Amino acid sequence: MSKKDAKNVISSYRKKQKMGPYILGGGAILLAVVGIVLLVVYLFGGGQGVQISLFNTSTPTPTETPTPTPVTPTATMTMTPTITETPLPTNTSTPDAPFEYVVQEGDNCTIIAEEFDTEVEILLILNNLDSRCLIYPGATILIPAPGQQLPTPTPIPDDTPPGTLIEYRIRPGDSLFVLAQNLNSEVSRIVFETNRFRRENDLREMDSETDIFVGDIVIVPVNIVPTPWPTPTEVPEP
Repeated sequence: MSKKDAKNVISSYRKKQKMGPYILGGGAILLAVVGIVLLVVYLFGGGQGVQISLFNTSTPTPTETPTPTPVTPTATMTMTPTITETPLPTNTSTPDAPFEYVVQEGDNCTIIAEEFDTEVEILLILNNLDSRCLIYPGATILIPAPGQQLPTPTPIPDDTPPGTLIEYRIRPGDSLFVLAQNLNSEVSRIVFETNRFRRENDLREMDSETDIFVGDIVIVPVNIVPTPWPTPTEVPEP
């Protein structure tokens, strides 16, 4: 062996001597740590023996595969479609009696009669109106029922005292002459009493015997003309 090789061997040996304490110290520290770990596991593991394997591979715990539970199919309820009934047309009931109507702006008896398909005369008499048809917006009047006829005048009782004044409302076809005949009166007396009535009620007086209109009120003194005795029937000779 040469001097150089001997020198290298000696140098290597000295290095190992210097590293020896460090290796021993590291091993001691490692053993201390392992001892502490074992002590902790022992204390918290209930004192039971614990087998620690530092290098063994842990055996995997077998996982139980759950057996599928058969599911009974639930019957799905089918909703029955709701049948929507088509409403039948509602018949509008025709009034069988006079009904109320509120007068609107611009109304008059002619317009209202045309709107409700009735006669002006019936409208006037039903609402106690004269031929002027004095109605105002907001007022309530009666509309005749469809097909309604003029009311029949109340007959004068036979025992009505002569000269009794009655109010008579002019109807279609009336004249003072016809009234005088039917009520045993006189045309001149009807005009006189009617004009006096109109003056008392601030109404226009009659200008002539024919100055009357459907719906107008005239005053008739009844039974002032004696009823003519019936012509005796000749009795045939036996």
